[in-house]
Amino acid sequence: MKRILALASAGAFALAGCGEGGNGGSAVTAARTENPVVETFRNPPELRSQNGELRTTLTVAPATVQLAGKSVTTTVYNGSWIPPVLRLRPGEQLLLDLDNRAAEPTNEHFHGLNVSPGINADATVSDNVFVHVEPGSKVSYRIAIPPTHNSGLYWYHTHQHGIAQRQVMGGLSGGLVIDGVLDPLPQLQGITERIMLLKDIQITPQGTLPDDIDPSAPSDRMVNGQVNPTLVIRPGETQFLRLGNIGSDVYYKLKLDGHVFHELARDGNRHNQLVTSDELLLPPGSRSEVLIQGAAQGTYLLRALAFDTGPAGDSYPEATLATLVSQGQAQTPIALPTALPAVEDLRTLPVARRRTITFVEDTANNTFFIDSGNGPLMFDANRIDSTIPSGTVEEWTVLNATPELHVFHIHQTDFQVTEINGVAQPFVGHQDNINVSYQPDASSAPGQVKLLIDFRNPLIVGKFVYHCHILEHEDGGMMAVAEVVKPAMAAAAQFGATLVKAVNRTLGRSAERGNADEAARIEQTLSAVQAGSYCRTEEPRAASQDATR
Repeated sequence: MKRILALASAGAFALAGCGEGGNGGSAVTAARTENPVVETFRNPPELRSQNGELRTTLTVAPATVQLAGKSVTTTVYNGSWIPPVLRLRPGEQLLLDLDNRAAEPTNEHFHGLNVSPGINADATVSDNVFVHVEPGSKVSYRIAIPPTHNSGLYWYHTHQHGIAQRQVMGGLSGGLVIDGVLDPLPQLQGITERIMLLKDIQITPQGTLPDDIDPSAPSDRMVNGQVNPTLVIRPGETQFLRLGNIGSDVYYKLKLDGHVFHELARDGNRHNQLVTSDELLLPPGSRSEVLIQGAAQGTYLLRALAFDTGPAGDSYPEATLATLVSQGQAQTPIALPTALPAVEDLRTLPVARRRTITFVEDTANNTFFIDSGNGPLMFDANRIDSTIPSGTVEEWTVLNATPELHVFHIHQTDFQVTEINGVAQPFVGHQDNINVSYQPDASSAPGQVKLLIDFRNPLIVGKFVYHCHILEHEDGGMMAVAEVVKPAMAAAAQFGATLVKAVNRTLGRSAERGNADEAARIEQTLSAVQAGSYCRTEEPRAASQDATR
């Protein structure tokens, strides 16, 4: 069913059309330097690492917060809808206690980090989304950031399957920065940095989050919890914007009137060159780190343009997110870098395996599936959908056989986009989130992206997920389980799977011949093979880890 979203805040309606006029509809009014505009934009609060580590507690609990001029009772971290940004450097560690004082289970995912998906030797939890923190309990997370980890903007959020959409929209998401992305660029040292976290929320007349979120209901879209804040820049000044879509479902197609975006990094991965564009598309979960240079004195709007996700999807109206005022003494613009540090091109490496992953949905029943080569299946935490040998690079073709957009995201690693709908893509870097276009009708080809996915990092051995990052779809079943295994285990798994198939075929023939004794002996062999084929070793368990894992 086609759904058209409205905007809840009257201020957004009043400003949405103000970008029309001179300079291509960019400058609305001239800023008066004798009476300068006061900036109202605020960066989120921050917690910074000290002596190589960041120790903190996130308390999940209901609170009444002020959003878009309304009092809203929802479940948040530490009493705030915009919790602190966690800021570390490569080689440091995050020690985080998640204290659940809410009425339903939750957990934590550190989106984009290339870290262990398991349980640490000291029984603390790494980036393991199969752990559930039950009401009234606390779990300790220890995230070791490798010294070679990419610097950039990441985020943390609940990943409690089935209720992730409501929990994220309600407030359980925040920013995470690994410092150092500008370090190799001396001309950019000391420029103004702005962290701009984009979130949306639906609010009932009673001031609560809806029990069943209706994507067609009015939605408030905010920057760091602010409605249309004002930012100030000088003409010619270079500023660094770290933009993150940390909401549950909404796409943001961004345009800053009178300016262009010089994208330096995507999803925490610095490019090998600046990518310049008039617009930025941020699907749910995506981040973009950009440079802007102040235009002539005037007032300019940062807008989320109207956006449609397909015949079975949603239509978002245009919204004004922030206002940029260029005022004061003009600066000579910094010469932006023409090249950035080299990034490894995965096309130069051998491809160990090619897979096809297909997004499928039942629009009539609003249920969602992933076909990883074993048929369309809804998420099952106890099933392994893709077994991947560590130390390899694979090519995944992701197909969208549905009439609405989906967003492919994989945990623990990044990928390189090589093709979109059959068109080769220039190599600029890596990312962890990608929009996949929809299939307009049954006679059309599915949307398609080709990805080279890097599974060489030994830290990511273990079990994690890949899914659509529209959380309505993830909760509805569009998620699957990958397991990266050590090469010897991968060989054993492949041998076991091949032998099981052969034994099954023989077992079937024996039963057909009526040879019950032979069938029984083969069945015993089959059981032994299945029991020992993976040669697994047990990992330490956290007290709150789900017993079905």
